[in-house]
Amino acid sequence: MSAQPTRTPLLVVVVAVLAALLAAPVAQAEAPAAGPPGAAPASGSQARQALVAAQSILRGDSDVLARGSASSASSDGDATLALRDLVLLKDQLTGADREAAERLLARPTGGNQDPQDDGYSVPEATPVCSADVCVHYVATTRDAATPAYVNTALATLTSVHNTYVGAGYREPKGDGTRGGGSNLMDIYLSDIGDAGLYGYCTTDDKTAFKAPWARSAYCVLDNDYARSEFGDANTAEENLQVTAAHEYFHAVQYAYDFKEDSWLLEATATWAEDELFDAVNDNVQYLGYSPLTRPRLPMDSSGGGFFYGTFVFFRFLTERFPAAQGGLPTLVRDIWRKADGTKGAPDQYSWQAVATVLRGKKTTAAKAFTAFAEANRRPAQTYDEGAANRYPKARLADSLTLGVRQFRREVRLSHLTSATYRLTPGGALRNKAFKLRVLLDLAPTFRGSSAIVTVYTTSGDVRRNIIKLRKDGNATKVVPFSKAGVRQVEVTLVNASGRYDCFVRGAFSCQGDSRDDRQVQRFSARAFR
Repeated sequence: MSAQPTRTPLLVVVVAVLAALLAAPVAQAEAPAAGPPGAAPASGSQARQALVAAQSILRGDSDVLARGSASSASSDGDATLALRDLVLLKDQLTGADREAAERLLARPTGGNQDPQDDGYSVPEATPVCSADVCVHYVATTRDAATPAYVNTALATLTSVHNTYVGAGYREPKGDGTRGGGSNLMDIYLSDIGDAGLYGYCTTDDKTAFKAPWARSAYCVLDNDYARSEFGDANTAEENLQVTAAHEYFHAVQYAYDFKEDSWLLEATATWAEDELFDAVNDNVQYLGYSPLTRPRLPMDSSGGGFFYGTFVFFRFLTERFPAAQGGLPTLVRDIWRKADGTKGAPDQYSWQAVATVLRGKKTTAAKAFTAFAEANRRPAQTYDEGAANRYPKARLADSLTLGVRQFRREVRLSHLTSATYRLTPGGALRNKAFKLRVLLDLAPTFRGSSAIVTVYTTSGDVRRNIIKLRKDGNATKVVPFSKAGVRQVEVTLVNASGRYDCFVRGAFSCQGDSRDDRQVQRFSARAFR
């Protein structure tokens, strides 16, 4: 793994089971607990949690629809990631637990061995295949798909495949003789909407789970996206389109590194679905729980569905670096090439790969995140679809109408977060000579501190002032503050740190913990003339 420490799988799915929350991150492989003399060894606790979580999600215990990935940004239930974690920990399961995991990971053609009843109960019809994709289905029972739907699914998936390959992405890894022996990408149509799922991908690759990290995948999509199960926000074909694009991108990702950080897996898959089917805009729903609405939550967080809304960061980047191949911006592809965990590849972790690609664009990840944080205060103006799709505006930390008295604030910011304060000139500040002096007392810059002071004029202009901090994090900035010409001034404080202690069972990039969380950031402001 390119001289990096051995990674430990991270359980990113948190689900309610028997009225208890299973929320522990996956740990290093642990020895099963000893049982009574003569008894079979018990399953490892983390592996058992992964099994119960996956069972719960595929049973439909979540009360919202989920696209293998959740269809509600408030859902923790992600079948694709839950199954990924189960695969990683399966060897720690014993006895009945191991058998349950094998059944859970079986393809629908495994039949009734699947305890979640996702398996076909009748022999499958002859799969319908293109040069790259095979669609598997049955013609009867509740899992049945009509010939017209099968053909639409094949055409959609083949188009998705061709788009990704045409954009320079690696094809999904072949699965050899599994899935009918075609060595093509296998997609199974099944009635999974009754469990609240749009689709999911997983792997039954028999390769030992160690580096290199490329794995084959197969995916399961719903057999009809019936309105009775999925509502009428989108048509059945639109649901098929965005789910196919999202889940197939997971299969592409697995050909690079199926153990990559969860937030990068889901954020870029959610970004991809909108790039391929821009008119559907299904991913806009995730912005309700995203860096736009939760700027104080680390952007690379892996829980609670937050990573779906983080697609907006990649939208921000690709709108600013729009160079494209095959109709798709190349920036996300280049990030996956840096995250590539195959033999001889860079095998960088998520934020490291982002930082490397941005350095090649003559900027830094910290500068890009700072610009992103400030731009999120004006999403209608700073995103191509921000106005049309009503992107939410990043929340303010505080707002105050300021007279001549001094304003002081202190905040603790964790990595990849921000806080914006709005200062509005009071009625006494009508003289055009009034200015605002902003004194910044932030954490040292090596800890990720940065700041932008933005002036909104009464004429509608927006003037961004990127503050050049001293190494100790201090700086002074003077800007106009007369009520005659200034509507408001916003001070955005940022912790753009990308420093981690990696592979310590953390919930962030590189399954690590940030070295720079809860940094104290202070500033004061006073009007004068």
